[in-house]
Amino acid sequence: MIAPAAEAPSRLTGEERRWLHDKYQRLAEHEAQLADYRTSYFAAIVAALVAAQVLLVINLLHEPGVFSTVSTLLALFGLLICGVWGLVLHRTTSAMDLWRTAAAELEKVAPPVAGPLEARLAPRPGAPELVLDLARPYAAHARRFAPGTGLPWADSIRPTELWGDIPVLIAGAWVVVIAVVWIWYLLAV
Repeated sequence: MIAPAAEAPSRLTGEERRWLHDKYQRLAEHEAQLADYRTSYFAAIVAALVAAQVLLVINLLHEPGVFSTVSTLLALFGLLICGVWGLVLHRTTSAMDLWRTAAAELEKVAPPVAGPLEARLAPRPGAPELVLDLARPYAAHARRFAPGTGLPWADSIRPTELWGDIPVLIAGAWVVVIAVVWIWYLLAV
């Protein structure tokens, strides 16, 4: 958490508050865009590895030793890719959370727009309405994901939390591939 000085609102003009808030928002958006690009990039690599694994099954299944060795190497490379992907994604989402937290803290001390601007909004048609302060977008966003809003669980899932799970799940699938290949090899020989 950022601990802003008590006199911060009097030091910043309205234009400066809006500029600083927009700057934090742009930095957070940039990190989110990087996370999207990196996820697409690593997902394409994993898709190519899965395609190579399928080709191995088609072409080398009759040679258990070669098949098991090459499959293991592919799976180990997949584990390496997933590890790098998870690390890079963790760094990117941490930076994004930092900028979003900075903007949220700035809203508490020096909101970009003076005064509350409350509205009743529903995240989607048929969902319960939430009373949100539109003058404080990060506080409104936090309110939307807060427990006890009456929204279905699917509407309260944070995408940034799911991003970090994707490389872990795929790494688990590569471990299963290694286990299945070597169990098959031991039974086939």
